[in-house]
Amino acid sequence: MPRASTTLFEDAIDVPVWLEADRLTPYAERVRRDRDIGRRIRQRGRVERVRSWWRSAAPDVGAGAGARLGRLRTLVTVAMAAVGSVTGVAVALTALAYDGSQPVNVVRLLALLVGVQLVLLALTLVLLPGRVPGLRRIQDLIAVLNPGAWAAGVYAKLVHASPDLARLFDRHAARAAYRRFAKWQLLNWSQTAAVAFNVAALVAAVALVTFSDLAFGWSTTLEADPEAVTRAVQAIAWPWATLAPGAVPSAALIEQSQFFRLDGGNAAAASPQSLGAWWPFVVAALITYGLLPRLALLALTTARLRAATAALLLEDSQVTALIDRMAAPEIETAAPEHDDAPAVDVGAAAPAPRGITGSAHALIWEGSLRPDAARQYARERLGLDVVGIAEAGGGSALTSDRAVLERLAADVSQTLVVFTPAWEPPLLELLDFLAELRSRVGATASIVVTPVPDGARAVTDVERATWSRAIARLADPRVYVETGTA
Repeated sequence: MPRASTTLFEDAIDVPVWLEADRLTPYAERVRRDRDIGRRIRQRGRVERVRSWWRSAAPDVGAGAGARLGRLRTLVTVAMAAVGSVTGVAVALTALAYDGSQPVNVVRLLALLVGVQLVLLALTLVLLPGRVPGLRRIQDLIAVLNPGAWAAGVYAKLVHASPDLARLFDRHAARAAYRRFAKWQLLNWSQTAAVAFNVAALVAAVALVTFSDLAFGWSTTLEADPEAVTRAVQAIAWPWATLAPGAVPSAALIEQSQFFRLDGGNAAAASPQSLGAWWPFVVAALITYGLLPRLALLALTTARLRAATAALLLEDSQVTALIDRMAAPEIETAAPEHDDAPAVDVGAAAPAPRGITGSAHALIWEGSLRPDAARQYARERLGLDVVGIAEAGGGSALTSDRAVLERLAADVSQTLVVFTPAWEPPLLELLDFLAELRSRVGATASIVVTPVPDGARAVTDVERATWSRAIARLADPRVYVETGTA
């Protein structure tokens, strides 16, 4: 039975996991399957193409880890909204507490419901840009104290996920996609709570005004005459003064509603009806400086979180390999080129692809293959026609390696296959070379690291896993390992 429609988040979790298990499928079969599905997909966007491929390639796969993580994610979001709502009601009831003996102090009310929020809003804005030199420690401290970070901690405890999935909420993870997702998920949860706080506080305030008899006044231990307070209030009310002039307290109301502690809390020469006239100003201030900025931030973080979720899907090496296979053209050939080259034993042969699926440049690292063997290996196992070969590593001079980098930077636009000895452990020298190679060839070219065996044997599972883990440390989604076998 086909599975139900899935969310982008679920696909970002499940597709890479399924593709990792799919490596057991012979390479030639994967190429044919993914290329055929790619031809039937009309969408042009990479995210849409991958998700359409997922629905076609594995229509009968049941709910995976993505569905479970998605449900828990929704649960945490609802919990954050509930916490924000309860807090908003509690703060509003405290700030608007009135027992008839003393008016509600507008100064304290604005400090609690607006002032504190503006401070928290400013701290949140510090987290929006990336890591800013000079502010990193402050950003880390704010992130730790952010309610979204607490939610992420609870979520991580609930999911009991694998270490890879647990890094989804690690702002310091090696993979840039994980870092971006963690940042925007954290901010999205905190803004969800903040919006719920403001909505609940507004509802509580309006309910108290409607169903109880509130009296407002203002008082402060600072020396503030009514004229100065009037100017301050008018400055605060400037955003809505034209649209809602009734929500701007008059100078007379401000003067009449000043009260003093030594006078028993009674406002000077003010009627109870006039003391209640502050409430439109209070509600407008809460909407303007509390709710609206939080709604804007929630919209921003929601959009950026979706983009980060899409990057979580696309910036995975297995997904990069999938996109390359989907885009591979099939070029039928009557006979392979270089038919004058001698037969070379490059290990246990995999089933040959039906045709050449594209062209690529090749780099032979540490003499792992001879050039003619590299062409044969690429043709028989990867379905690629090698159009240019370079060699590096293996004790060659540093100037020689740099010249190779310059040549590859000029020639490579799409795909580069790097042949390396499978039997040798991945050395830091090669990883550094690949990192430099990425900076030279650009961000869009795929670099396919292909460990090759020594003699007439296949690359072992241990060798393939060792190289996959090493290449993963580069945190480059467009560098992946492919042996061309199972």
